[in-house]
Amino acid sequence: MSVSLILNNRPVPRAQLGTLPGLPPNFAVVYPLDGGGWEVESPRHRTMTQRWLGKNKLCYVVDLGDHRRTAKLTKTPLTCKDQAHRFEATIDVGFRVHDPVAVVRGNLPDVLSAVYPYLISRIRPLAARFAIDEAFEAQARINGSLTLPLPLPEGVTLYYCDVQLEPDQAAREFVRSRTKAGRDSVMGVLEHKAAVGNTRHQETIKDLEQEARLGRDRRERDALASVRLDFRGLVLEHLAKHPDDTEKAMDLLMRWEEGRQLRALDQEQRQVEMVRYLIDKGIVREVDLPGLREGVLGPSTSVFGGMLPPGTGAPAQTAPAAAQALPPVVQPPAPPVAPPWGGTRPDTDRQSGGTSTEPPRDVRPAAVGLAPVYVVLDTSPAVAGCVTQLRDALRSMQTLLANSPDVTAAVRLSVLTFADTADVRMPLTQVSWQTGVPDLQAGDGCRYEPVFRRLLELVPLETERLKQQATRVNRPTVFFLAAGHPEDGGRWQAARQQLMEHPYRPNIVACGIGAIDGRTVARLASHAEFAVAADPSADLAESAAQFSMLLQNTVLHLGRSAVAGSSELRLERPRGLAPVHDAE
Repeated sequence: MSVSLILNNRPVPRAQLGTLPGLPPNFAVVYPLDGGGWEVESPRHRTMTQRWLGKNKLCYVVDLGDHRRTAKLTKTPLTCKDQAHRFEATIDVGFRVHDPVAVVRGNLPDVLSAVYPYLISRIRPLAARFAIDEAFEAQARINGSLTLPLPLPEGVTLYYCDVQLEPDQAAREFVRSRTKAGRDSVMGVLEHKAAVGNTRHQETIKDLEQEARLGRDRRERDALASVRLDFRGLVLEHLAKHPDDTEKAMDLLMRWEEGRQLRALDQEQRQVEMVRYLIDKGIVREVDLPGLREGVLGPSTSVFGGMLPPGTGAPAQTAPAAAQALPPVVQPPAPPVAPPWGGTRPDTDRQSGGTSTEPPRDVRPAAVGLAPVYVVLDTSPAVAGCVTQLRDALRSMQTLLANSPDVTAAVRLSVLTFADTADVRMPLTQVSWQTGVPDLQAGDGCRYEPVFRRLLELVPLETERLKQQATRVNRPTVFFLAAGHPEDGGRWQAARQQLMEHPYRPNIVACGIGAIDGRTVARLASHAEFAVAADPSADLAESAAQFSMLLQNTVLHLGRSAVAGSSELRLERPRGLAPVHDAE
């Protein structure tokens, strides 16, 4: 939209000024002079007479008011520093006439044609100094460089000017893309750092988990190093981790024990048959029999020898089981003697081809009887103060038996320990100087049930084995040393009752030391007279020594009774051990 400051494009008489349309309130009247000059009408310089006399003079009317216009540069956009992008410029300008004569002399039909080119010429060099993304800085520099008011040669004064710059569409897309690329780059760096940190965090956690797993494996291997890795030990380890498989595990243990027993008996029987064959054929004489036992057959281990803990070693015997079962070569046949539980095992002719004319020989030894003895020791935390004395008690028992050949021939000794579980530390064997005495260590917990379950497994099987070796087997005797209170409630009583209901039930001698309740000791013993206890206030080591004396005296009496053909069990109580009813 054009702006003309001359309200009439041709001179009109002064008297016709009132007919001009849209006459502004503030204007100037310019008269051309005959001599070529110009005169501007001013109320301060012309009188009314002069105005009347000059009413027919021709004149121009110039608008003296303030004008504001806004224009956007589209045809001649401003280039930025790289000369490839453009600024979109919006110019808001205010102007007024300060020289009406110059306006009339210039006779501009549109005063903006003089204003905008002047401003563009001023701001273009300044805009070219800034990059496309520095529009705000360029705008501030341009507006600061325009000193207002600014007179123009055309008689117009710029009293207001404000230039607004922003990148054009292409530049905006470029800036937006570059900014986005920058943000994406920054975000990529941040995401990379986050990913690296997260990966390191995960790897650290994996390292910790692996280290913990390796530590658990190492501790498990260390724990398994002290565990028997035989069949029974593996079954017990499985049972500890899977208690729901108790019935199946017990069935496997029973079948394993039975199989081992049968294999051992079969091996012994084969040895007997071999020696019998050698004697019958005259290859071996009676005088050669001891050498044959030691040199040909070799030492025989107990059928439960594999249950010794690591480092203990299989106990040696003075005579192998098969050799003990051999008969004297020239012994005349004797009528069979019935053992206490069951009849004799008839001897049949084992040679093919009919019935032998010789009377059958008794393949069992001529010993009068055997006395099985089981020493059950409490190794719970309650005996931590007397473990050494209990170990000395076993050594003293070994010395006693080794120095008493008559008793040694009749006594078979086994050692069991219990804490949270029960272990066979020495299988049932004939004690000699070569017998390994087990080491004892205090454990955790105190449960009676496992030891009664273990006795229920051992006593019947080993009694049957002994009945194959001797004409008489006395009822087994269990010496039960108790110091800790049972943690398995009434379960141990049910296991004990099951043991006592078996045909091969043992006699249980219960000895209580320390702070154990006398009623518990009485429930352990098979008969009231077999329950003894030490003074609760006495020193544990002293009480353990008293138990050692009780054990030695009673076992010595049991062995001599078996040699004499008797099965009498009589307690030889030392001073310091009293019957439970007296101790309470």
